[in-house]
Amino acid sequence: MAERVSAPRLLMLLPCAPDAPHGNATTALRLADGLRRRRWEVVLAEAGEAHDAADFDVVLALHASKAAPQGLRAANAAGKPLVVLFTGTDLNGRPPAAAQHAVAGAAAAVALGVAAARRARTLFDGIEDRLETVRQAVLPLPRGGPLPDGFAPLAEGEERVLVAAGVRTVKDPLRAITALAPLAKRRPGLRLVYAGPELEADCARELRAAIAEHPWASWPGPAPREHLATLMRSARVVLSTSRSEGGPPNTLLEAVQAGVPVVATDIPPHREFPGDPHLFRDDAGLRTRLLVLLDEPSHGAMELRRLQELLRDRHGLGAEAEAWDRVLRRVLR
Repeated sequence: MAERVSAPRLLMLLPCAPDAPHGNATTALRLADGLRRRRWEVVLAEAGEAHDAADFDVVLALHASKAAPQGLRAANAAGKPLVVLFTGTDLNGRPPAAAQHAVAGAAAAVALGVAAARRARTLFDGIEDRLETVRQAVLPLPRGGPLPDGFAPLAEGEERVLVAAGVRTVKDPLRAITALAPLAKRRPGLRLVYAGPELEADCARELRAAIAEHPWASWPGPAPREHLATLMRSARVVLSTSRSEGGPPNTLLEAVQAGVPVVATDIPPHREFPGDPHLFRDDAGLRTRLLVLLDEPSHGAMELRRLQELLRDRHGLGAEAEAWDRVLRRVLR
């Protein structure tokens, strides 16, 4: 009788709680689901707590600065390999010494796109032979259900633009108000709606002050994932004003999958998805992109279909899980 081979076990360390309304948690839950389908046992845990890696085969740290240093300590203590996933802000500026040390000690590192991989090579020495690129997939949002609490139904004549992201400086939420203010004067139905948790107190305070001066903008609060698709479909456009991303952000991938056009800043990860003609470089460019989608819905629908095809071809769940399975099993050899 053939001996049964036990499933490999993965300890995944996050820079936030696994149930936090944060992009890293969304990524971790999606990766865990895909790997479990490929016969991995996966345990998610928040970095900063004590973790014993002795009962695991591999440690995966999401974020080179906020999770990898602890991941390396746990992996070394147990004699297990470490894999580091660059998630975005860990590729901004010069990494701290602890992050450099953790990445140097990792068996492999993963970037979420070509631009992120290029950036990682400039920041971390000696990483070339250990760096993999795995395009981020998108887990379908739950369909149906009401709007989240606090979010009003679409009013007659309303043109809703949605910014669905945690409120912090790197997401540059105030830029949307500044850029769209001239347009709001000419289009009385324009409404800018923010949906996301407060992640930085100073940024949140500035956003509330700006909203108080512009009644066409609002921030009801975060939107639970189970209601996010309904909220997105109430909008004409989902907007990202982010200054930096580790790869195509979950919000844009989810919006396109939900059938909503997107507009985003012209930064390297956004050039990979959604790419031109959905990017803007300045405030005037944002207004131009938005007006095309508001005034020419047939054009927006055509571009949306193209993005949905791109989503299926490059960002499928199966391809992502297969790539991660390959990376993790390689470090087990």
